[in-house]
Amino acid sequence: MESFCWKGHVNPGKLEEYAAKHNAMCRQMEELMRAAGMRNYSIWANGEDTIGYYEYLGPERKAEVYEQHRDILDAWNKNMEGLSGMDLDEDGKPKVWKMIWLME
Repeated sequence: MESFCWKGHVNPGKLEEYAAKHNAMCRQMEELMRAAGMRNYSIWANGEDTIGYYEYLGPERKAEVYEQHRDILDAWNKNMEGLSGMDLDEDGKPKVWKMIWLME
């Protein structure tokens, strides 16, 4: 199991709507994430800054399952449109955070 952490932001005045949409996430999207091997997903907010963390079976599995069910992913992304953004690297991909310490 691998860990993944991302940082992003919620657009001004959109935190309540962002949280509500995640709390009311459609069953298909949650099942899709589980099928992609994702577990223990949480999103944290401090003002407009957000951090997400999840454990998963790796990027290849996630990409394969997401591609097979592009319709569900596209519907989710459309539902969340205009609410938030991710911190991106120079290639336009979400910045990958490296774990430097873990206490179990």
